[in-house]
Amino acid sequence: PHLAPLPPLSVSMPKAERGTPKDIANRSKARGLQRLRWYCQMCSKQCRDENGMKCHMTSESHLRMMCNFAQNAGGIVADFSKDFEHMYMETLRRCHGTKRVNANNVYQEVIRDKHHVHMNSTRWTTLGDFVQYLGKASRCLVEETERGWYVQFIERDPVQLAREEAVRKRHDAERAQEERVAR
Repeated sequence: PHLAPLPPLSVSMPKAERGTPKDIANRSKARGLQRLRWYCQMCSKQCRDENGMKCHMTSESHLRMMCNFAQNAGGIVADFSKDFEHMYMETLRRCHGTKRVNANNVYQEVIRDKHHVHMNSTRWTTLGDFVQYLGKASRCLVEETERGWYVQFIERDPVQLAREEAVRKRHDAERAQEERVAR
């Protein structure tokens, strides 16, 4: 007798029941960026909870990275600080130009990127310390108000400065021409 072929079996894993630890872990994993509290900057490793971080900190790869860090701590922190400053200044320049904006708003834009450098791996302990550094280094105009720190990008690009100077000269020439015609 001839048997008809059986339909293919679709084997799928059952979904975790709603509310179980497995379901909660899967949903938090799907969300993307998680709490900074459980992030290892040296390894670029995001852990989901305290237990995951504890396991990561005892892993061989993390301990190897920490040995490397111990040999050149100053250089590594300096690199992270330079990278963080570059990301912050680039976000400020690109998104806000030379407008005066709240420093925390710019910081929130920086940390939206999942692969940003975390401030706790830089030489600055707070955003206020970082903003004060930017002011002392003349990278930004900085002002402290009752509503927080405000920063304003200082444009130093020679091409952009030349373009603005040309626009200003053209406006001055137009104004002078209008005055001559009005007489």
